[in-house]
Amino acid sequence: MYETEDDRNQIGDPCEYMAQLAQNVLPLERWGFKESYRSTKEECLIFDSEWCRVKFVWGGWELYTGYHMSMDYGRLHAPSDAVSMIWNGEECRCWHGLTGTSPVLDFLDGLSPQESSNFHGLPPAIEQYVQSELWETLDKQKRHPESTARMHALIWERYGTRLFELFDLRRPDLWEQYRQWLRAHYVAKGNSEERDKQFGITVPYYRVC
Repeated sequence: MYETEDDRNQIGDPCEYMAQLAQNVLPLERWGFKESYRSTKEECLIFDSEWCRVKFVWGGWELYTGYHMSMDYGRLHAPSDAVSMIWNGEECRCWHGLTGTSPVLDFLDGLSPQESSNFHGLPPAIEQYVQSELWETLDKQKRHPESTARMHALIWERYGTRLFELFDLRRPDLWEQYRQWLRAHYVAKGNSEERDKQFGITVPYYRVC
């Protein structure tokens, strides 16, 4: 699977392309993931397991970098067609990446909120990947959706059940630990809801469900 400029007009159905990519790269059967939602309008594809949901979102084409795709994780109550929902009377984010304002891997790696907020590098699992020959090859060939999928495959291999259990509705204790950790991370970053409002942010990143 290639995403070079020559292939620009060959990916006519991004959802089908992402489905094939997921089947070829990720151990979906091993973890019990099955396709549950597909939207050609939103160019979005979702797989569900007994633990959580994984969403693939097509990012379109950029001249110098080719096609892009993102992958997010949600608990089983996360709606397929929205990025937030009302939970315990508050609007909360229900789809999560693994870094940035969703520092899931930092939490799983045992960093404190303060350590994570002051760290400007990549989590070890991702750093190891971007230093690999595989990443370099895929990057040069502008095969970014495949690169993203392969990075997450390595993350699944490294974290396994620990990653999926965090999102499991049957483990509210783990989610509550992450919520409290993320709230401390938000404060350590110097954020406040008043500051968020000034930038038009209506859902602070620590409000997750």
